[in-house]
Amino acid sequence: MNSYIVMQGETYREEKRLGILRAPMKDKSGATPHSWERVKSLQKGDRTFHYVRGALVAVGTIQEDAREQNAGTPSAEWVAPCEYLELDVPLEIVSCIKRVAEHLPIKYSAFQPDGNGNSGYVYPCNEALALVFLELLSSSKWRNIEQLEFVYDAVREEKYNSLTAWMMDSEYLLRRKFRELKSQFNASQRERWGNKCAICGIDNPAILKAAYSKPWKDSEDAERIDPANGVLLCANHAALYESGQISFTGVGTLRMSAALSPQASKYGLKKNMRIQADSSNIDFFRWHRNNFFIGE
Repeated sequence: MNSYIVMQGETYREEKRLGILRAPMKDKSGATPHSWERVKSLQKGDRTFHYVRGALVAVGTIQEDAREQNAGTPSAEWVAPCEYLELDVPLEIVSCIKRVAEHLPIKYSAFQPDGNGNSGYVYPCNEALALVFLELLSSSKWRNIEQLEFVYDAVREEKYNSLTAWMMDSEYLLRRKFRELKSQFNASQRERWGNKCAICGIDNPAILKAAYSKPWKDSEDAERIDPANGVLLCANHAALYESGQISFTGVGTLRMSAALSPQASKYGLKKNMRIQADSSNIDFFRWHRNNFFIGE
Protein backbone atom coordinates (compact mmCIF):
# COMPACT_ATOMS: atom_id res chain seq x y z
CA MET A 1 0.00 0.00 0.00
CA ASN A 2 1.23 3.47 -0.94
CA SER A 3 -0.15 6.89 -0.04
CA TYR A 4 -0.54 10.00 -2.17
CA ILE A 5 -1.50 13.66 -1.87
CA VAL A 6 -3.96 14.76 -4.55
CA MET A 7 -3.96 18.47 -5.39
CA GLN A 8 -7.41 19.00 -6.89
CA GLY A 9 -8.66 22.56 -6.58
CA GLU A 10 -11.40 23.15 -9.13
CA THR A 11 -11.52 19.50 -10.20
CA TYR A 12 -12.37 18.19 -6.73
CA ARG A 13 -16.18 18.33 -6.85
CA GLU A 14 -16.47 16.71 -10.27
CA GLU A 15 -13.94 13.97 -9.53
CA LYS A 16 -15.56 13.26 -6.17
CA ARG A 17 -18.99 13.04 -7.83
CA LEU A 18 -17.62 10.55 -10.35
CA GLY A 19 -15.61 8.70 -7.71
CA ILE A 20 -12.35 8.84 -9.64
CA LEU A 21 -8.92 10.35 -10.02
CA ARG A 22 -7.95 11.17 -13.59
CA ALA A 23 -5.11 12.77 -15.52
CA PRO A 24 -4.36 13.27 -19.24
CA MET A 25 -1.47 11.27 -20.64
CA LYS A 26 -0.02 14.34 -22.37
CA ASP A 27 -0.14 18.10 -21.90
CA LYS A 28 -0.49 20.57 -24.76
CA SER A 29 3.23 20.37 -25.53
CA GLY A 30 3.13 16.58 -25.74
CA ALA A 31 4.98 16.08 -22.45
CA THR A 32 3.77 14.15 -19.41
CA PRO A 33 4.19 15.99 -16.09
CA HIS A 34 5.38 13.72 -13.29
CA SER A 35 2.30 14.48 -11.19
CA TRP A 36 0.01 13.29 -14.01
CA GLU A 37 2.04 10.19 -14.81
CA ARG A 38 1.87 9.13 -11.17
CA VAL A 39 -1.83 8.36 -11.64
CA LYS A 40 -0.99 5.27 -13.69
CA SER A 41 0.87 3.85 -10.66
CA LEU A 42 -2.21 3.95 -8.41
CA GLN A 43 -3.21 0.50 -7.19
CA LYS A 44 -6.19 -0.95 -5.39
CA GLY A 45 -5.92 -0.21 -1.68
CA ASP A 46 -3.67 2.84 -1.99
CA ARG A 47 -4.61 5.75 0.28
CA THR A 48 -5.19 9.34 -0.81
CA PHE A 49 -5.25 12.72 0.95
CA HIS A 50 -7.19 15.33 -1.02
CA TYR A 51 -5.98 18.95 -0.92
CA VAL A 52 -8.20 21.86 -1.98
CA ARG A 53 -7.47 25.56 -1.48
CA GLY A 54 -5.00 25.25 1.34
CA ALA A 55 -6.44 22.32 3.27
CA LEU A 56 -6.93 18.57 3.29
CA VAL A 57 -10.68 18.20 2.80
CA ALA A 58 -11.04 14.45 2.25
CA VAL A 59 -9.28 11.11 2.35
CA GLY A 60 -9.79 8.18 0.04
CA THR A 61 -9.05 4.62 -0.99
CA ILE A 62 -8.26 3.53 -4.55
CA GLN A 63 -10.83 0.89 -5.49
CA GLU A 64 -9.15 -0.58 -8.60
CA ASP A 65 -5.76 -0.34 -10.27
CA ALA A 66 -5.48 2.66 -12.58
CA ARG A 67 -6.37 2.00 -16.21
CA GLU A 68 -5.91 3.72 -19.54
CA GLN A 69 -8.94 5.33 -21.12
CA ASN A 70 -9.33 6.53 -24.72
CA ALA A 71 -5.80 5.34 -25.49
CA GLY A 72 -4.42 6.50 -28.82
CA THR A 73 -6.68 9.56 -28.97
CA PRO A 74 -6.12 13.21 -28.01
CA SER A 75 -8.28 12.62 -24.93
CA ALA A 76 -6.22 9.66 -23.66
CA GLU A 77 -6.04 9.62 -19.88
CA TRP A 78 -5.33 7.50 -16.81
CA VAL A 79 -8.29 6.85 -14.53
CA ALA A 80 -8.44 5.26 -11.08
CA PRO A 81 -11.71 4.68 -9.19
CA CYS A 82 -11.50 6.23 -5.72
CA GLU A 83 -13.83 6.19 -2.72
CA TYR A 84 -13.82 9.63 -1.08
CA LEU A 85 -14.51 10.32 2.59
CA GLU A 86 -14.92 14.01 3.38
CA LEU A 87 -13.49 15.38 6.61
CA ASP A 88 -15.80 17.08 9.09
CA VAL A 89 -13.14 19.72 9.67
CA PRO A 90 -10.57 20.42 6.90
CA LEU A 91 -6.93 20.37 7.96
CA GLU A 92 -5.25 23.66 7.07
CA ILE A 93 -1.69 22.82 6.04
CA VAL A 94 -0.28 26.23 6.96
CA SER A 95 -1.39 25.64 10.55
CA CYS A 96 0.67 22.45 10.85
CA ILE A 97 3.49 23.02 8.36
CA LYS A 98 6.18 22.74 11.06
CA ARG A 99 5.07 19.17 11.78
CA VAL A 100 4.62 18.37 8.12
CA ALA A 101 7.81 19.97 6.77
CA GLU A 102 10.26 17.57 8.43
CA HIS A 103 8.74 14.70 6.43
CA LEU A 104 8.53 16.41 3.04
CA PRO A 105 10.85 15.02 0.35
CA ILE A 106 13.44 17.26 -1.27
CA LYS A 107 12.13 16.26 -4.70
CA TYR A 108 8.44 16.11 -5.60
CA SER A 109 7.10 17.77 -2.47
CA ALA A 110 3.39 18.61 -2.52
CA PHE A 111 3.96 21.65 -0.31
CA GLN A 112 6.24 24.65 -0.17
CA PRO A 113 8.15 25.55 3.03
CA ASP A 114 5.47 28.10 3.95
CA GLY A 115 2.68 25.53 3.68
CA ASN A 116 1.26 26.57 0.34
CA GLY A 117 0.64 23.84 -2.21
CA ASN A 118 2.73 23.28 -5.31
CA SER A 119 1.12 23.07 -8.72
CA GLY A 120 0.49 19.60 -10.05
CA TYR A 121 -1.89 16.73 -9.36
CA VAL A 122 -0.71 13.57 -7.57
CA TYR A 123 2.32 13.68 -5.27
CA PRO A 124 3.93 10.89 -3.21
CA CYS A 125 3.13 10.80 0.50
CA ASN A 126 5.66 8.74 2.44
CA GLU A 127 4.54 6.67 5.41
CA ALA A 128 5.94 9.04 8.05
CA LEU A 129 4.09 11.98 6.49
CA ALA A 130 0.87 9.98 6.17
CA LEU A 131 1.08 9.05 9.85
CA VAL A 132 1.46 12.72 10.78
CA PHE A 133 -1.69 13.51 8.79
CA LEU A 134 -3.55 10.69 10.54
CA GLU A 135 -2.40 11.87 13.95
CA LEU A 136 -3.63 15.36 13.18
CA LEU A 137 -6.94 14.08 11.82
CA SER A 138 -7.80 11.32 14.23
CA SER A 139 -8.77 11.17 17.87
CA SER A 140 -6.12 10.06 20.34
CA LYS A 141 -7.89 6.79 21.19
CA TRP A 142 -6.90 5.36 17.81
CA ARG A 143 -3.24 6.25 18.01
CA ASN A 144 -2.17 3.25 20.04
CA ILE A 145 -0.90 0.53 17.75
CA GLU A 146 -1.79 -2.25 20.21
CA GLN A 147 -5.42 -1.16 20.05
CA LEU A 148 -5.28 -1.10 16.27
CA GLU A 149 -3.88 -4.61 16.06
CA PHE A 150 -6.56 -5.87 18.47
CA VAL A 151 -9.46 -4.60 16.36
CA TYR A 152 -7.84 -4.85 12.94
CA ASP A 153 -9.66 -7.95 11.68
CA ALA A 154 -13.04 -6.54 12.58
CA VAL A 155 -12.32 -3.22 10.93
CA ARG A 156 -11.25 -4.78 7.62
CA GLU A 157 -14.61 -6.57 7.35
CA GLU A 158 -16.35 -3.22 7.01
CA LYS A 159 -16.65 -1.37 3.70
CA TYR A 160 -14.76 1.76 4.75
CA ASN A 161 -18.01 3.72 5.01
CA SER A 162 -16.68 5.26 8.21
CA LEU A 163 -13.90 7.81 8.51
CA THR A 164 -12.89 6.27 11.82
CA ALA A 165 -12.58 2.82 10.24
CA TRP A 166 -10.53 4.29 7.38
CA MET A 167 -8.14 5.96 9.81
CA MET A 168 -7.76 2.84 11.95
CA ASP A 169 -7.08 0.59 9.00
CA SER A 170 -4.75 3.05 7.30
CA GLU A 171 -2.67 3.63 10.41
CA TYR A 172 -2.29 -0.09 11.01
CA LEU A 173 -1.16 -0.74 7.43
CA LEU A 174 1.20 2.23 7.40
CA ARG A 175 2.87 1.24 10.65
CA ARG A 176 3.16 -2.38 9.57
CA LYS A 177 4.83 -1.42 6.29
CA PHE A 178 7.14 1.01 8.08
CA ARG A 179 8.11 -1.62 10.64
CA GLU A 180 8.68 -4.41 8.10
CA LEU A 181 10.83 -2.36 5.72
CA LYS A 182 12.85 -0.87 8.58
CA SER A 183 13.48 -4.35 9.95
CA GLN A 184 14.74 -5.55 6.56
CA PHE A 185 16.99 -2.51 6.23
CA ASN A 186 18.43 -2.90 9.74
CA ALA A 187 19.21 -6.56 9.13
CA SER A 188 20.89 -5.84 5.80
CA GLN A 189 23.06 -3.10 7.34
CA ARG A 190 24.22 -5.32 10.19
CA GLU A 191 25.21 -8.01 7.74
CA ARG A 192 26.82 -5.56 5.31
CA TRP A 193 29.00 -3.87 7.97
CA GLY A 194 29.80 -6.90 10.10
CA ASN A 195 27.69 -5.89 13.11
CA LYS A 196 30.00 -3.02 14.07
CA CYS A 197 30.28 0.72 13.56
CA ALA A 198 31.83 1.39 10.17
CA ILE A 199 33.86 4.26 11.65
CA CYS A 200 34.98 3.25 15.14
CA GLY A 201 34.38 -0.49 15.19
CA ILE A 202 32.12 -0.53 18.27
CA ASP A 203 30.11 -3.76 18.19
CA ASN A 204 27.65 -3.26 21.05
CA PRO A 205 24.22 -3.91 19.42
CA ALA A 206 22.49 -1.62 21.91
CA ILE A 207 24.22 1.48 20.53
CA LEU A 208 24.41 0.61 16.84
CA LYS A 209 22.09 2.24 14.33
CA ALA A 210 21.45 1.62 10.64
CA ALA A 211 21.57 5.15 9.21
CA TYR A 212 20.11 5.96 5.81
CA SER A 213 22.19 7.85 3.26
CA LYS A 214 19.06 8.79 1.29
CA PRO A 215 16.35 9.15 3.96
CA TRP A 216 13.04 7.32 4.02
CA LYS A 217 11.12 10.43 3.00
CA ASP A 218 13.18 10.80 -0.18
CA SER A 219 13.41 7.11 -1.13
CA GLU A 220 11.32 4.67 -3.12
CA ASP A 221 10.42 1.38 -1.44
CA ALA A 222 13.27 -0.47 -3.18
CA GLU A 223 15.77 2.11 -1.91
CA ARG A 224 14.43 1.80 1.64
CA ILE A 225 15.68 -1.79 1.86
CA ASP A 226 18.73 -1.44 -0.39
CA PRO A 227 21.88 -2.47 1.55
CA ALA A 228 23.81 0.20 -0.36
CA ASN A 229 21.58 3.00 0.96
CA GLY A 230 23.10 3.29 4.39
CA VAL A 231 25.84 2.61 6.86
CA LEU A 232 25.92 0.96 10.29
CA LEU A 233 27.19 3.42 12.90
CA CYS A 234 27.33 3.86 16.66
CA ALA A 235 24.84 6.33 18.13
CA ASN A 236 27.23 9.31 18.09
CA HIS A 237 28.44 8.80 14.55
CA ALA A 238 24.91 8.05 13.32
CA ALA A 239 23.74 11.37 14.78
CA LEU A 240 26.57 13.19 12.98
CA TYR A 241 25.76 11.46 9.70
CA GLU A 242 22.01 12.02 9.86
CA SER A 243 22.49 15.70 10.74
CA GLY A 244 24.88 16.24 7.82
CA GLN A 245 27.96 16.98 9.94
CA ILE A 246 29.84 14.10 8.33
CA SER A 247 29.56 12.43 4.95
CA PHE A 248 31.55 10.08 2.70
CA THR A 249 33.00 10.16 -0.79
CA GLY A 250 32.21 7.36 -3.20
CA VAL A 251 35.21 5.35 -1.99
CA GLY A 252 34.28 5.86 1.66
CA THR A 253 36.61 8.73 2.60
CA LEU A 254 35.27 10.71 5.54
CA ARG A 255 34.29 14.35 5.10
CA MET A 256 33.58 16.63 8.07
CA SER A 257 31.77 19.94 8.30
CA ALA A 258 33.84 23.03 9.05
CA ALA A 259 32.19 23.36 12.46
CA LEU A 260 32.92 19.75 13.41
CA SER A 261 36.55 19.58 12.27
CA PRO A 262 38.05 21.31 15.36
CA GLN A 263 36.27 18.78 17.59
CA ALA A 264 37.04 15.73 15.44
CA SER A 265 39.22 14.02 18.03
CA LYS A 266 36.39 14.08 20.58
CA TYR A 267 34.41 11.84 18.26
CA GLY A 268 37.29 9.59 17.24
CA LEU A 269 37.41 11.13 13.77
CA LYS A 270 40.43 11.88 11.60
CA LYS A 271 40.64 13.77 8.35
CA ASN A 272 40.50 11.47 5.31
CA MET A 273 39.91 8.31 7.34
CA ARG A 274 38.12 5.72 5.23
CA ILE A 275 35.38 3.15 5.77
CA GLN A 276 35.03 -0.07 3.78
CA ALA A 277 32.61 1.18 1.14
CA ASP A 278 32.16 -0.41 -2.27
CA SER A 279 30.88 0.73 -5.66
CA SER A 280 27.24 0.12 -4.73
CA ASN A 281 27.46 2.92 -2.14
CA ILE A 282 28.63 5.59 -4.59
CA ASP A 283 25.26 6.96 -5.73
CA PHE A 284 23.79 7.04 -2.23
CA PHE A 285 26.87 8.64 -0.67
CA ARG A 286 26.79 11.24 -3.44
CA TRP A 287 23.12 11.96 -2.73
CA HIS A 288 23.92 12.46 0.95
CA ARG A 289 26.84 14.81 0.21
CA ASN A 290 24.82 16.86 -2.26
CA ASN A 291 21.65 17.14 -0.20
CA PHE A 292 22.50 16.71 3.49
CA PHE A 293 26.17 17.44 4.07
CA ILE A 294 26.69 20.86 5.65
CA GLY A 295 30.04 21.36 3.91
CA GLU A 296 33.74 21.58 4.72
